Amino acid sequence: KYGIRLDSGDLSYLSKKARKMLDEAGFTDATICASSDLDEYLIDSLKTQGAKINSWGVGTNLITSKDCPAFGGVYKLAAVEKNGTFMPKIKLSENQWKITNPGNKTIYRVYEKETGKIKADLIALVGEKYNENDPLLLFDPMATWKKTYLKAGTYTLREMLLPIIKNGECVYTSPSVMDIRAYCKQELDTLWDETRRLVNPHDVYVDLSNELFHMKRTLLDSYNGNIHQ
Repeated sequence: KYGIRLDSGDLSYLSKKARKMLDEAGFTDATICASSDLDEYLIDSLKTQGAKINSWGVGTNLITSKDCPAFGGVYKLAAVEKNGTFMPKIKLSENQWKITNPGNKTIYRVYEKETGKIKADLIALVGEKYNENDPLLLFDPMATWKKTYLKAGTYTLREMLLPIIKNGECVYTSPSVMDIRAYCKQELDTLWDETRRLVNPHDVYVDLSNELFHMKRTLLDSYNGNIHQ
């Protein structure tokens, strides 16, 4: 495969001129690659302008995070194992965003059966059993009065978490780069077009299972002490 690279100037204008020159010279299958601090917004703009670019070179904006250069991580205790049983724990706060989800949990991705698109991600307790032929009730983790009811047979479930280390031993085999690429493409295809747009995209909801919701509610209702940030 052969082609040219454009890395400065007006990429839309230059790509159109280059495409015309290449085609007239008989190089109709030549690739035009563009770079120069590209991000999703600039690429979207160039496509809207009809730029004749086949390949996008994204570097700086792929490996840096300009809007959030530091990532903060905070550990919150969710459960204590006692005699092989996990005892759920919760952190309380006057700020609802800081109230944690208790228990030993796993995550399922819920797909709409008809389209194969993502309906929501579901946080559930380990050991919960699901049957796709039964209806499914989802609870919003913050606005808990908001519920989503999925009719039986209208959805599919896939557990997202995989074991990496068990008893100090690695039990996971990392897939090849091409397998990772194929998986990413497959998952991108499950996103709704409305979720993938750059301006005011629809959210992919993360909900609580019925059992986890009621466990959280029970712990909240049983609390009678002071609330700390």
